[in-house]
Amino acid sequence: MARRPPPAARGFARDFGIAALFAIPLIAASAGAYVYWQATTLVPDAPEPVTVALAGPSETGEAEPVAALRSVALAPAPAPTSAPATAPVRDTVVPFFEIVRAAAPAATSPVAAALAPAAPAPAAPAPAAAAPRASDAGWEARAVRPPQIRAGAWIAIVLDDLGTDPARATRAMALPGPLTLSFLSYAPDLAEQGRQGRAAGHEILLHLPMEPEGRDNPGPGALFVRMSADDIRARTANALDRLPNAVGLNNHMGSRFTRDPNALAPVLQEIAARGLLFVDSRTTGSSAGSAVAQALGVAHAVRDVFLDNEIEAGAVRKQLAELERVANRRGTAVAIGHPHDATLEALAAWIPTMNARGLQLVPVSAVVRQQRQAPASPNLAPIALREAAAQTPPSPPPTRAATTTRALPEPAAAATGEPPWKRYPTE
Repeated sequence: MARRPPPAARGFARDFGIAALFAIPLIAASAGAYVYWQATTLVPDAPEPVTVALAGPSETGEAEPVAALRSVALAPAPAPTSAPATAPVRDTVVPFFEIVRAAAPAATSPVAAALAPAAPAPAAPAPAAAAPRASDAGWEARAVRPPQIRAGAWIAIVLDDLGTDPARATRAMALPGPLTLSFLSYAPDLAEQGRQGRAAGHEILLHLPMEPEGRDNPGPGALFVRMSADDIRARTANALDRLPNAVGLNNHMGSRFTRDPNALAPVLQEIAARGLLFVDSRTTGSSAGSAVAQALGVAHAVRDVFLDNEIEAGAVRKQLAELERVANRRGTAVAIGHPHDATLEALAAWIPTMNARGLQLVPVSAVVRQQRQAPASPNLAPIALREAAAQTPPSPPPTRAATTTRALPEPAAAATGEPPWKRYPTE
């Protein structure tokens, strides 16, 4: 049987344990106080670091780091004090923002941007590459050359919607030329009608139906914005194959389709692949035709005047007077009309009088060629025209006599102002 310790020993052990329970925390607290005293004595004014969390937007709508920076008073930096040589090494402090610099701040954070050195000045941007230039071989080989070159302004007249009424197409072919005859892609005997028009001395275009605004039906084989790029290009190719002597195409309707660059691009790509040209009928003021053609380097022209949005002889004559003013101001002008009786009669009377007023009727390819060679020559006769005129036999060109007599009446103010109902056709 084990021998128990005497009562005196048991009492000592109990008293020693109780004393130790109180002594150990007191010693630890004293040591901590000493360390804290040493630290605050060596670095007396060290500011408390501000922690900025790189979080998402704050309740004010700002990024958290930016909101934190703006919440700190922008006080001037305190005067530096000399620290003892034995001072502990700490991270650099930026007193202005009162933010301790992180060892490696995130390069994309606002804090890193604020603390980073000033970035060097950006280098000058490289000049934009010139737009590629599509081949002109196709339309140049099929273009009509004017029989005689005269000094003055050039006017190209495109007659649309041909092909479905042979009688009206025959009347259009009988007009003095060279005109530009645009045949609908779904016309019967399309290739034969194109051959007849070319034999009569006129230039040939394909009139390709495109989606209009509203519910009007543009016709068989039309292009719609909902179609895929492959389908748009395939339909364009099939239509061009049916009219092999066309120098290019212009849009029939298309006020919806030509506003969409993505829909129009496959059409212009097919034109570029064949080396043909594009005439923007500009059935809407927001057409992207010219911009897409320039981006793809496609030879193109844009309609300036509609002749017969009002199908009446007097209205057509006023638009012809407007056409003359545009041509004299810019050197070239493109008009679009249709084989209406009023339009054909007005043209039959007006075309023979052009030369006396210093104007020349040319196919649309001549305007495209002039703009291709000298895109910036406003208020001047075309450069190509002046060069060709200098090489012609010495038959003096008709002079522009200073007279107040005009063959055509002055247009009304509504015509010269070109309100939308004058500028764009009713589709």
